[in-house]
Amino acid sequence: MTGAEGLDIVVDSVAELLHLRIGLRPDQTLRGRLRRSIHEEASRHGQDATSYLETLITDGAALQSLLNRVTVQETGFFRHPEQFEALVRDILPTLGQPVRIWSAGCANGQEAYTLAMLLEETDTDGTVIATDLSTEALHRTTEARYLPRELSGLSPARLARHCTPSGDRWEVNKSVRDRVRTMHHNLLDPIPREVRACQVVFCRNVLIYLSSDQVRLFLNRIADDLAPTTTLFVGAAETIWQASDRFRAFHLGDTFVYRLAPAGSSRQPAAPREVQAGRGLPPVVNPARRRPDHAVRTREAQPSRELPDPADARQRIRTGPVVAISVDTADTSELERVAQAAIADADYGTAVVAFRKCAYLRPHDPMAQLHLGLALEASGDEPSARRAFAVARGILQAAGPDLSHVGLEGYAAAELLRLLESKQ
Repeated sequence: MTGAEGLDIVVDSVAELLHLRIGLRPDQTLRGRLRRSIHEEASRHGQDATSYLETLITDGAALQSLLNRVTVQETGFFRHPEQFEALVRDILPTLGQPVRIWSAGCANGQEAYTLAMLLEETDTDGTVIATDLSTEALHRTTEARYLPRELSGLSPARLARHCTPSGDRWEVNKSVRDRVRTMHHNLLDPIPREVRACQVVFCRNVLIYLSSDQVRLFLNRIADDLAPTTTLFVGAAETIWQASDRFRAFHLGDTFVYRLAPAGSSRQPAAPREVQAGRGLPPVVNPARRRPDHAVRTREAQPSRELPDPADARQRIRTGPVVAISVDTADTSELERVAQAAIADADYGTAVVAFRKCAYLRPHDPMAQLHLGLALEASGDEPSARRAFAVARGILQAAGPDLSHVGLEGYAAAELLRLLESKQ
């Protein structure tokens, strides 16, 4: 057996170990990163790969060091701003104070501090619990110091208000830092007692790295341990309807959030029309407890866009083209809203047709192909789903380093490629 063959066997064993310990999918997209990390960590310990594998099994510190290398800490401030707009406009005003928000998989802390900045700007009494598997990421979150290139997403006004120059970096101000508490947490473990009081959960761009079984277990823990009115945000390209039927999707402005589905429902029921139309979530507290001053201070709240009547719109989708949509401008917003409403009703056939039209109208948009693939996957058409994922991957690869003309909905190209490769 060659040294390369021996390393390949160790990589397979470590991939399975990580799947068992943290839920990381043991797929081919992980192998290159994992192979490099094992080689570097084994060299640091002065061991060959086989001896290092034995160390990993028995030494928790060695395993944590490997996890710090393998886990992806790619994030930013105000990433997917439409989700934060929905939080301030539609959710914070309904919550009793103090508000508790869980940033699950907080990476280097930009998401947690974005949430803390919004609490500060809206004069909301509240805190953010930031958890991650990586101790290195938690250290950076606690440190709260960022290079200029890590501040993308912060407007000049917010940068001046919430951060202070510190050498070659910017440090988040103490008033914002004091709102954030860090905790080490593996999403496969029970939800910490401190987190169970949270009214809002941000778990974005994390579930795509877990196996479907582990995603289902994690969502079950949220459903079982947190209040039924808890609001869940996931990544803009992530959906949870493939993994769990315990949550119901609600359309708020330009994004979706999830709430626990009614007890005893076997699939996601259709959301009430007033919710589908983006007019707000069902109230979770007595309206008399709402604070009147929770408007977004840096941007006026925008009126919610009306959805067409779902039944009428779906009939048009099934039977003919949507005349109002121009191929030249590729304005597919109505199609997307109808598709997402269909997904919330577990009507995957309608969602597939709508997303297929989106992909036709936007042939060079990888996100259109990604959403089509996810809908096909949910409908059970795995071969067609794989073809859609392959097309999306090809669009990204063909774009090369210049991705300025490709719509990525706030995702890094490398991050999308990892997701698409995992679907092959």
